[in-house]
Amino acid sequence: MDSQTVLLVFIAVGLDGLAGLAGGVLSERWLQRHLPALVAFAAGTLLAAVFLEVLPEAVAALGDAAFTWALGSFVILALLEWALGHHHHHVEAAAGHVHSHGAPTLPAALLASDALHNVGDGAAVAAAFLVSPNAGFATAFAVIVHELPQEVGDYALLRAAGWSRVRSLVALGGVQLTAVAGAAAVLLGTRHLPSLQGTVLAIAGGSFLYIGAVDLLPELRRGLDSRKRVGGFLCGLLLITGLHFAERILGVHG
Repeated sequence: MDSQTVLLVFIAVGLDGLAGLAGGVLSERWLQRHLPALVAFAAGTLLAAVFLEVLPEAVAALGDAAFTWALGSFVILALLEWALGHHHHHVEAAAGHVHSHGAPTLPAALLASDALHNVGDGAAVAAAFLVSPNAGFATAFAVIVHELPQEVGDYALLRAAGWSRVRSLVALGGVQLTAVAGAAAVLLGTRHLPSLQGTVLAIAGGSFLYIGAVDLLPELRRGLDSRKRVGGFLCGLLLITGLHFAERILGVHG
């Protein structure tokens, strides 16, 4: 593990943290225009990253056991979301207001769920960069893109619960620090236990699959702007797919 890899990991985690504050920064007009397509774009990037980068690298490290870890993380994440108060990580901007879909969620449960999620994100980004820069960039990009609609939804839920703008942003900013803890744990852990890297990637693959397929992908069928949603989804797929095959071509001819 070199210093450049560590630097890339924490730059990516830092950008992910900035995305976590997007709910209080972006205008409702911008959200109304772009958020449906962005949610679909996030679904595309996550699913492409899972099948082209994250799971293949996990299988290369662990063999078929990677699928067991991925399934376990998929199921556990579903159970955790239900236990902590299931909420969808998306919002819809309509009539000049931001609305969050799903049942009301207590702020403490919401932040606890977000913290667990961010630990996994940070760990996944770190593990992917340890595999290769391309896997790291693809995973980090997918994490950052899906963080935006997720955190906008969380911000809307906190405001709906009566929290002030400042209090909501401070709470979400504090929760983002758990991604740093996840990344640091993987960087330190793999120094003493190299096999941990493949396990973390397998777990990340299962959780990304859950978020992309269960939380985000169903949004392609909602609303009147289906063309934007489908277009955003395809753009997300094509971007990660392009990065994947560009690395393969450069690896062959470079």
